[in-house]
Amino acid sequence: MKNRFLSLLAGIILLLGLISGCENVSKQPESTPTVTPSPTEAATPTPTQGVFRVGGTVPSAFDHYGETEEENYMERDFAISEKPFLKASGKVLRDDSGNGALVQLKGTNVGGYLLQEFWMTVGEYTENVTAEEDVYRVLTERFGREEAMRLIKLYQENFFAEADFDYCRELGMNCLRLPFWYRNIVDENGEPYEDWFELFDWFVENAGKRGIYVILDFHGAPGSQNGSDHSGKDGHDEKMAASEFFFGEEAVVKANQELFYKIWEVIAEHFNGNPWVAGYDLLNEPYCTFRYNTGLPDTELHDMLWTVYDEAYKRIRAIDPDHVVIMEAVWNAQDLPNPDKYGWENVMYQYHTYMYDDYDNSKGKQISNLRTRVNNTVNAKYNVPSILGEFALFNALSAWDTGVKLVNSSGHSWTTWTYKTIASCGNWGLKHTKNYNLNLEKATLEQIENAWTKVSEATNNTGLAKILSKYFKQEYIEMK
Repeated sequence: MKNRFLSLLAGIILLLGLISGCENVSKQPESTPTVTPSPTEAATPTPTQGVFRVGGTVPSAFDHYGETEEENYMERDFAISEKPFLKASGKVLRDDSGNGALVQLKGTNVGGYLLQEFWMTVGEYTENVTAEEDVYRVLTERFGREEAMRLIKLYQENFFAEADFDYCRELGMNCLRLPFWYRNIVDENGEPYEDWFELFDWFVENAGKRGIYVILDFHGAPGSQNGSDHSGKDGHDEKMAASEFFFGEEAVVKANQELFYKIWEVIAEHFNGNPWVAGYDLLNEPYCTFRYNTGLPDTELHDMLWTVYDEAYKRIRAIDPDHVVIMEAVWNAQDLPNPDKYGWENVMYQYHTYMYDDYDNSKGKQISNLRTRVNNTVNAKYNVPSILGEFALFNALSAWDTGVKLVNSSGHSWTTWTYKTIASCGNWGLKHTKNYNLNLEKATLEQIENAWTKVSEATNNTGLAKILSKYFKQEYIEMK
């Protein structure tokens, strides 16, 4: 009876805390589109018409949550492995090249860093600037190539700093997924920059010093693999036509794919043997939101995608036989082959999911959607590790708590979307920065410098951070 009373009391405190934590509300522009995917279909993060609630103080009911035997809470050892190199071992990852301790990757994405998405960063969508390729083009047209590259570097240097690695370590993360665009590595002619590796090396080195692995995520391929702004190219209402990585003139498609393979060869050669690179994430959300509007059967879409994966796998393996190669589904386990079909070894399969039409989880769809995704992965019975590489649970902290517990306890590795956003995006981000509504077509050089320097100034989303931290710090769970 006493335990029931305490549980009821905790529930009341939780409810009052949630109500209190949702007082600050910001309205999104009326022109912002509403995205409503099916429960089993993931979709790219996009602002929705309505409200974002800024995550405030964490409800007191969470203060000691998970510290009882009932919640099976045990803090994992934060000692940095002496043999950190990861490899797949059946359905799990282990250090010491697959022969050591179990490692369940748990962390977040560093989205908006090497590839801006204006719905969550300090930029503003304008007529001629809606994606990263427009940033490069417009800045070059206005200020010249050298100055454009200086400004972009200024933004990147301030978006993520050594103090951010410290904060991630403090929260208990052991993984950062690093989305990058092809132009971060090669120039407009497809030739690698002489110093392309400097930022990547800096990121991996600083993460590794803190016992944090890095997933190198090819988020935007040459020609775009999905025609969406998060690929660096915005196809607006013609996303399939804008996806010249898969569709369009055969010569163009082949050239884009060949450049994609060559970039992976450059990366594999550089990071071969680096123990803090968790793996090579081949291609982010291929097809994405237009997947079901192509008129093509799944068999044809699968063949196109799996052929690309297989060629990339072979190119990487010829140079780097050891790193995990990560392949993404669009969106279910059935969208990936049994790895035996191609003879793939030391691979990990990745899934994404977002549920937009129950933003507050008032109908429980956030949790049921996650459960569907987890069950789909488990029931596929692929003998490879699985990672939920992108997901968000939006407004309700209670949904975050229940949902992350579900994913974590399944043994999946997981990285939330995302680390830093403008404040109006609320629980999309662990940190919040001011929105400067930067119009790159009209802003002066000084205004751009000011906004892109001040992306370093961010506040902690303490409510979300506290909930995620307890799962980051939990002992690793083996996926069955």
